[in-house]
Amino acid sequence: MGHSWTDAREHAFRDACLDWSRLIGLRRDMLPPMRPDRGPDYAPLFVHLHSTDDMQAARRRLRDLVGQQDSPLRMDDTELAALVARIDDPQKHPNLPDSYMLYRRIGTANSLHDDLFEVIDSGCPVQLAEDPMPPEPAGAVPPSPTPGAPIVAIIDDGIGFLNARFCRGTAPRRTRFHALWLQALEQQARTPKGTLAGRILDAAEIDDLLARGDESTTYAALNAAIYPGKTRDETGCATTHGTHVLDLAAGADPEDADDPARDWPLLGVQLPPESIDDTSGTWVESYLVMGLRWILRQAARVDATAPVIVNVSLGVLAGPKDGTHFVEHQMAREAQTWEEVTGQPVRLVWAFGNSYRSSQVAWLTPTEAPAQLDWRVQPDDETASFIEIHCRSGASADLQVGLTAPDGTTSGLAQLQPGEIRSLEREDGAALARVYHVPARKRDKQTEQQAYYVLALAPTRGQKAGEPEAPAGAWIVSLQGSGEVLVQVQRDDAIRGSEVRGRQSYLDHPAAYDWDESRAGYVAPGTGPISDEGCHNAYVAADCRQVFSVGAAQASAWSALAEVENYRPAPYSGEGASWSQPGPSVAARIGTGPFSAGIRASGTLSGSTRRLAGTSAAAGRLTRALALSSTRIVANAQNPASTRLEDIDPAYLVPTGTRDSRLGEAVVELPDALPAS
Repeated sequence: MGHSWTDAREHAFRDACLDWSRLIGLRRDMLPPMRPDRGPDYAPLFVHLHSTDDMQAARRRLRDLVGQQDSPLRMDDTELAALVARIDDPQKHPNLPDSYMLYRRIGTANSLHDDLFEVIDSGCPVQLAEDPMPPEPAGAVPPSPTPGAPIVAIIDDGIGFLNARFCRGTAPRRTRFHALWLQALEQQARTPKGTLAGRILDAAEIDDLLARGDESTTYAALNAAIYPGKTRDETGCATTHGTHVLDLAAGADPEDADDPARDWPLLGVQLPPESIDDTSGTWVESYLVMGLRWILRQAARVDATAPVIVNVSLGVLAGPKDGTHFVEHQMAREAQTWEEVTGQPVRLVWAFGNSYRSSQVAWLTPTEAPAQLDWRVQPDDETASFIEIHCRSGASADLQVGLTAPDGTTSGLAQLQPGEIRSLEREDGAALARVYHVPARKRDKQTEQQAYYVLALAPTRGQKAGEPEAPAGAWIVSLQGSGEVLVQVQRDDAIRGSEVRGRQSYLDHPAAYDWDESRAGYVAPGTGPISDEGCHNAYVAADCRQVFSVGAAQASAWSALAEVENYRPAPYSGEGASWSQPGPSVAARIGTGPFSAGIRASGTLSGSTRRLAGTSAAAGRLTRALALSSTRIVANAQNPASTRLEDIDPAYLVPTGTRDSRLGEAVVELPDALPAS
């Protein structure tokens, strides 16, 4: 079947990756076997109420809209509680912004509520029941039994919350979790507890589950109720990412009276498995923001004066990396605003990323002659592939972009206006590839994400017969214009157990590689445009005092001296750049010697252990160091001139002397979470 490129045309979209992923999802749903009883689609929205002389009236109007039976707006109970609290007591924290997460039915005119709120961002659509049962309220969040102790929170995938490492006492065990939100994408006909998106477990419920004794059976029953047949059951696996990271951050032997972590209160958000399976970040962003907002509100109930340290060991590869991406901007803003308005100290810990030497970033300087770069897309990739193109000097409207398929079908160079697209379509009109010019987006009065281009490809292997497939191989990206252009491939790998098998695409160029002595291979960047600079997590660039990013370090096996020359970056740990984050805030040691398999911590079930490498493990280590240094964080909350390093007890730091592009300002050194095997 032949295919050709369309002319440029206007297209109604807010986020290119969401738009393309939704197209692929709709095509799959229309192919047999079709999904039965498909409910209406709703898009998650993050909105800000317009400022008026009567904010109470605006809040009441929003409350009434989301409560009406025939309204196109819905709101999760976790967000509705915050809205109702503002209405009931407008003088409590009056300076908190009137921003809320809600759902809007797909097809609703954007202008319908323009007089009430501004849409800041939208998420991946989900199906909600047409006549949902009111959620049963979640139980009360108990106060901390150890006032002043740091509150450690995690937003992650697969949290083994019944593990003894997260409990107090042994006969009987009692949970240290004060609340846990098991998020899910969709609401079924069942009655969830406390939320549209999944289920909230209160401390009393978790204690009841602990009393049953069989962790595996309990997880299986919960997974069957919350994720019935739709995706993987992560807590059914022996190793889970969230369990391992949380153990590094706050796990403790409940019988060890010398470990202060055994008295730390815990909060957790387990993200929807599907949102993690999509490693491009398309689905996860709205859940991250909802999760952080919920954690901060619960932390105030646990202990409003104690510092709350939130670990988010997740990330994506491509983005503006200048602090304007929605997730990095909003997460930083939530942390900063909460601390400023309520006085409760907040620290947000991100993993810096594991993409060093992965050929994901390139710099091009198009002039009169087009600059070209190969984009190698692998076969048997069941997910969409994306490239983002950001102009670092000059406007994206002055840039001409072209994309050529492996068979030579080319779009030719074209200058698109913001909001326009071009598609490579089959004769039946099915799009195989698309070029988007994404308009600029305001995040707040001071912050705007600049317009940029997105190149999108269909999967190279369909999940169903007849699904349109993009050809695998070398796609040629062509650019012509003026100024420097940043080209980044978006993350697209597959995590263990995912039903959708993603395969990471990468950039290539005749002058891409040089000899790397440490790896004994041609993997170092050559003289071409491909670079390691800026290969870090795209969520870590927001310049905010409350936000930390963490690289991974390895210690020399032949030296036990805590000196910086005895540490080196882990082979995968990302690199900063002068045009973005110059490096992580700090690094943390996660292994010793060149053959280290990572650091040991708990498996999913009590008594089991596993090893984990990566900057996720490093982020868990930093989270513990911050919690151990909580009195410093409380003191520094009153000192705006304090630095991030001053939050950490100097006994845990090996300073690097500079902001090293891969190690940051210091290496965090702690004893291992568990005794060495």
